[in-house]
Amino acid sequence: MKIAFTSCFSATVFPQQPVWKQILALKPDALVLTGDSIYIDELTHPTHPKAMADFEFFQFVAAKYRRQLAQPDFAALIAAVPTYAIWDDHDFLWNESYEEKAIQKKVYAGLIRASRALFNAYCAHLEGRQRFPDDDSDARLWDANEPAPGYRQVILDVPNGAPVHLHLTDGRSWRVNRTLLGSVQRTEIEAAMGAAPVGTLHLVASGSVVEAHKGDQWGNFEDLAWLRELANKYCIACLSGDIHANDFHRIPTENGRMVYDFTSSGAAIRRAIWAGTDCENFGLMEIDAATLRGQWIRFGQPGALTPVTIDRLSWQMQA
Repeated sequence: MKIAFTSCFSATVFPQQPVWKQILALKPDALVLTGDSIYIDELTHPTHPKAMADFEFFQFVAAKYRRQLAQPDFAALIAAVPTYAIWDDHDFLWNESYEEKAIQKKVYAGLIRASRALFNAYCAHLEGRQRFPDDDSDARLWDANEPAPGYRQVILDVPNGAPVHLHLTDGRSWRVNRTLLGSVQRTEIEAAMGAAPVGTLHLVASGSVVEAHKGDQWGNFEDLAWLRELANKYCIACLSGDIHANDFHRIPTENGRMVYDFTSSGAAIRRAIWAGTDCENFGLMEIDAATLRGQWIRFGQPGALTPVTIDRLSWQMQA
């Protein structure tokens, strides 16, 4: 099985997105998008999104999703490959809205409702459940009690091997103070992992890297201790994004086991979103009954990171 993964792209900044052709040529069995499928807070509008009226915000964000879904290479890829997405700050509200505790502010309630509705519709389109609405008045987008994307589990079949369990997390809807995922979501993930057969490979999709980076990371939250505790019992690898670069880290538990963090970010964006060096990054994870192998691609070529191979039985990296 091949799983491509990446994050951070914008049809406004990058109308041409060759990364999707590169991914499609490798014939992955699944694509995981780990956040920032659009950039709500790009410098393309005279009004910052937080100052928009609810309907203006809705129309502004809906147009961004339609533009990305209409990007020809992206449309061809998601038509051919099962695709799953989570959100991060730029497709939730705006850069580090967590820092101003936007999720708790009543003044942003209408914006958050719109953001949830549009992201949920985007995910439904990616997964082939229903097309993204063409009409802003479509009733599917106007549920007053639109739920947060929340946690979802997807079971992916591996030829001649045990299925892989993909855990799609919501790292924005309950991110408050020192809490990243929230107690309900953590309980759901624990239950899903506990119900899986022994030795199951668990891939946790996260918008934020786990640790060892400045800024946005699991290391800033109490959830890191929870994740390490889970990794004492289960084989956990994270697919993360956000940083506009490819990266890899090992996070040890108290018992000497590892959480492996595979990061790929910057599919079609610039290093500082609309300024700086162009990015064209993605990762590819190849999984069989015995091993998990990760590699990183930049501008269609192997990147600077050395490919990583992990033995699934021992859960140790191979030399």
